[in-house]
Amino acid sequence: MSEAAGNLDFMKLGQAIQNARVKQRITREELAEELGISARHLQSIEKEGQYPSFLLFIQLVTMFHISVGQYIHPEAPAKNQFYADNWTHFLTRLMIQN
Repeated sequence: MSEAAGNLDFMKLGQAIQNARVKQRITREELAEELGISARHLQSIEKEGQYPSFLLFIQLVTMFHISVGQYIHPEAPAKNQFYADNWTHFLTRLMIQN
C-alpha cells in the first residue's frame, strides 16, 4: 500500500459519502445500482472503511463533491486544502480522458 493510501482515512471518508448520499435523499440501493456495484459493497465503504477501487473512489468523491485533502492529510493546515482539491480535479480529468 502506498504511503498516501496508508494515510487516507476511509472510515471518515465513507461517513462523508454516506452523509452526502443521505443529504441528497439517495438510497444506498439506488446509488449502488447507478454505480454498478452491490448495496453491500457500498455499505462496506460507507460503514466499514473498505477501500474502493480507484475508479469508484473518483466517481464517489466527484459525484458528491467531496474534497479528499482533509482525509489524506488530516493534520495538514487548511491552506493545503487548495492543493488537495486541485489534485482531485486533476485525477477526475485524467479519468474522464481515459
